[in-house]
Amino acid sequence: MRNFICIAIFLISFSGFSQQLSHISQWANHQYAINPAHTGIKTCLEVQSTIRGQWIKMEGAPVTGMLTVSAPLKAKRKKLLSGRHGIGGMVNYDQIGPFQQFNVQLSYAGHFNFTIDNRLSLGLAAGMSQLSFDLNKARPLTPDPVINGSATELLPTATFGAWWNGKNYYAGLSLYNLIPLNWKKIGTNAQSNVHGMINGGFRKAINPNWTFLPGMYLGFTKGAPVDLQLQIMMDYQRKFNVGLGYRNTDAVIAFLGFRLGDRWRMMYSFDFITSKLRTNTLHSHEITLSFSPCRMPSSDQQLCPLFQ
Repeated sequence: MRNFICIAIFLISFSGFSQQLSHISQWANHQYAINPAHTGIKTCLEVQSTIRGQWIKMEGAPVTGMLTVSAPLKAKRKKLLSGRHGIGGMVNYDQIGPFQQFNVQLSYAGHFNFTIDNRLSLGLAAGMSQLSFDLNKARPLTPDPVINGSATELLPTATFGAWWNGKNYYAGLSLYNLIPLNWKKIGTNAQSNVHGMINGGFRKAINPNWTFLPGMYLGFTKGAPVDLQLQIMMDYQRKFNVGLGYRNTDAVIAFLGFRLGDRWRMMYSFDFITSKLRTNTLHSHEITLSFSPCRMPSSDQQLCPLFQ
C-alpha cells in the first residue's frame, strides 16, 4: 500500500509541476553535480561519487547514485587573467518504486577572471535521460487510465549553469530541463518542467585552525514549494569538518567529513526527517567520496571555500 502511495505521488509530480530532480544534502561538497559551470574549475582532475538512500525504511523509497569527472583543458594560463576551460561528465541513477531514471551528460565550462580573485564561470551540460516504468512493481488496486503501462523512453536533456566567486565567497545559478520532456509512453500527461537553483556561501577564518563556512541553497519550479536549504560548516585545518543543515520541506541534517591523505575526502550526512513521513522511516543517509590530486593551498592563502 505504501509503495502504491509513493507511485501515485510520483505520477502526480509528472502530471503537475512539482520537483522532478533528485536532490542531495551535500550540494556544497559536490558542486559539479548541481552546476555545470563548475566543470574544470580546479587546476587538476576531480572525481566525485555520491550515494543517497532517502526515507530508508519506506517501501519503494528513492535511492540516488551519481559519479562525476571534471578536469581543466589547460590548467596554466597564457596570460595572467586569460580564460580557462574545462570538460566533464556525469552519470546519475535514480530508483523510486517502479520508476528508474538513468542520466548521462557531458559538460563544458569557461572560466574568466575579472581580477586575480574574482571569476565568472559559465557552463552547459547536455546528454540523454532514460526513464523506465514497471507496471508490475506498481501493483495498482484498480486500472488507472492515465498510466499507459510498462515502458522505457530515451530523451535529450540540457542544463545551464553560472558561477561567480571571490576570495572568500561564491554564488551559483543553474537551470535544468531546458529541453521539455514528454514521457508519452508512460503517462497521458507525464512531462518535465524547467527547474532553477540558486546557491551561495562564504568563508570566514575564526582563528588559524578553525574556519566558518555557511551556505544557502534555493530550488524552485512552477507550482511547487520552494526548496530552501541552509547549512553551517566548521572546518579544522582543512582536514576535518562538521556541520548542521536545515531543509524547509522535511529535514534537519548533520554532516561529518574528513580527509583521507592528501587526495581523498569523504563526507557523511544524516537527514533527520521532520515531516509526517518520520513515523514510517529510518531517515536518510548520504555519502560522498572525492578524489583530486590538486595540491592543498598553504595556510596563508584565502580562497573560495570550495577550492581547497
